[in-house]
Amino acid sequence: MFKSRFPEADYYMMELFNRSLELSKKSYEYCPGVSLYPNEIHTVEYIAESSTTNMTDIANRMGITKGAVTKMVAKLEEQGLLVRYKYRPSQKEIYVHLTELGVRAYEGHKAYHAVMRQQLSSSFDGLDRDHQQTILDFLELYLAEMNNLEN
Repeated sequence: MFKSRFPEADYYMMELFNRSLELSKKSYEYCPGVSLYPNEIHTVEYIAESSTTNMTDIANRMGITKGAVTKMVAKLEEQGLLVRYKYRPSQKEIYVHLTELGVRAYEGHKAYHAVMRQQLSSSFDGLDRDHQQTILDFLELYLAEMNNLEN
């Protein structure tokens, strides 16, 4: 069995992964009365940042099936965050755009990320440039190794 030469680094990386996974399972209120899970708000974000968005685009972007997109879009529509439409009644593809409430949730999401970036970067910003670069080099190496792992 492989024994790591850097068990502390392994421990903290696993804690980081576990915390990220934990956060991905929790909803957050991005504007009053609108609590969304990360996959839902990231769908809202994608729609907000795209000029025209159809169900196929969302499925491809989010890496999920069209069926899963249909369910999620129905939920978001029920919450009043978006509307579905067709350009022509005979058209097969369904498009979506955000409502005013959807835009407010998107803006709340951007604000959430700004606060999160500020909180997470404050310690990093306090380091000298050499230490910052060492951390970035380590993270780049770690990511490359993670990408080389087989399922």
